[in-house]
Amino acid sequence: MKVECDWLKFRNLCQQYTDLDLGEVADLENMVRQLPIIAELTGTDIFIDALLKNGVDSIVLAWASPPGPSLYKQSVVGEIAYATKEPAVFQAFSRAGIVRNVRGLSQEGVPINQTVVPLRSSNRKVIGVIIMEKDISAEIRHEEQVEFLNQTAERLSSTLMSLTFTGFAWEEWVGNGIFVLNQKGEIIYANKNAARISKAYFPDSPLGANLMKALSFGAMQEMLDRLASPMEYKVDNSYFLFRVHPLVNYMELSGCVVSIQDVTELRQKERQLDVQSAIIREIHHRVKNNLQNVISLLNLQKRRMGSEVVKQEFEACVARILSIARVHDVFAHQSWDSLSLLDLAGYIAENLVGNYTLPEQNIRISVQGQEVRIPDSQAVSVALVLNELVTNSLKHGIKEVVDGEISIFIEESDGMVHMVIADTENKGDDLCITNEGLGLYLVKLLVCEQMGGTFQIERRTGSTIAQVAFPLYRKEDAYDSIVNTDRGR
Repeated sequence: MKVECDWLKFRNLCQQYTDLDLGEVADLENMVRQLPIIAELTGTDIFIDALLKNGVDSIVLAWASPPGPSLYKQSVVGEIAYATKEPAVFQAFSRAGIVRNVRGLSQEGVPINQTVVPLRSSNRKVIGVIIMEKDISAEIRHEEQVEFLNQTAERLSSTLMSLTFTGFAWEEWVGNGIFVLNQKGEIIYANKNAARISKAYFPDSPLGANLMKALSFGAMQEMLDRLASPMEYKVDNSYFLFRVHPLVNYMELSGCVVSIQDVTELRQKERQLDVQSAIIREIHHRVKNNLQNVISLLNLQKRRMGSEVVKQEFEACVARILSIARVHDVFAHQSWDSLSLLDLAGYIAENLVGNYTLPEQNIRISVQGQEVRIPDSQAVSVALVLNELVTNSLKHGIKEVVDGEISIFIEESDGMVHMVIADTENKGDDLCITNEGLGLYLVKLLVCEQMGGTFQIERRTGSTIAQVAFPLYRKEDAYDSIVNTDRGR
């Protein structure tokens, strides 16, 4: 804070430019000594002016600046304050009363708000005025923005009304950033989301900026044509989705509404999922290769066995591992985490028929039913179940049949998967049912205990029919199970 007052200069200015006598000058000097306190209390620039001899204009006799920023970079003491430029000062002299909140321009062209109080001598004569000046640049900008928004609101009220007659789906844009552009592509309105999201394009306020040029469009119609459907833009490491709808007033194009959505986080998660999916596929591929190595080792060992019973056990083990390997082979070549049960059943059945049937036998495979997809968490168990039941049919059900068929039917109902595996007329024994072996024991273990399903096998008119039912496991079911478990803790 500083006080601009040279007493000698002060008295010379009073003598040269005013009609004040020595007593009145002394009274003003007393007021000048109070200026620093007033400036500190109000936080504004404080001046004392006296009327010129012409009785209209005034002269600046003293100045005290506030502790903070001042309106003036250099002294204005000795400057003439013309009535036409500072009407508040003229009014205070002419009315001999306080004039409040009169707007004007400072000597340096800054918008100010002036409050002027007359100063009186001991005989109540107005000998000068004390002026408080406040910078109102921010208020002016705010008022201009309010006026601009009022005008924008009027335009929007008419343009948005027209959208209601075009079937425009606002619900699709809920939560997005919204811009309104005029015919030149300049932004005349931006909601909070738009202002926040568009920082990558417009670091400062987006109002007045040309979004059409920022998106590299030369004309409004080109922009409308290209962005009628959502289009993605990349800025640095951010991704934005833009969509445009025209605004038509009185059958003429007046601008457009632009939706902007920040999809950066979504794209990052997609890339992460792609990487994770690639890793998982690679794991399935390596597991499949390892299982193939195990199968090769078992086949080598089988050839060295002299006992046919032992060789059959090796073959059963190889078939089981092949079924598991098939599951991993499917997941190694696809990006989703489920597989077709019809395809899996067909592959397993065809592979087993090739291994277990004799050259003179003609065994057909029929796989029918609904297109049911099972998740990776159930795929291995289901593959082993199919392997054991088809093997059971080949080894017992149609062992001595020259021309036969194994049929597999699959369907889903109310979240339960149903599989029926049946073979043609059985001319062999019933050991596959009455004397349960390892294969059927494994089926019961997998279906009933691991998958929470049911299993039964029976004879009908000479055919062996196995029925399996189990609940289809879904990821959302697992999520609900975890949530419920956590709540119970």
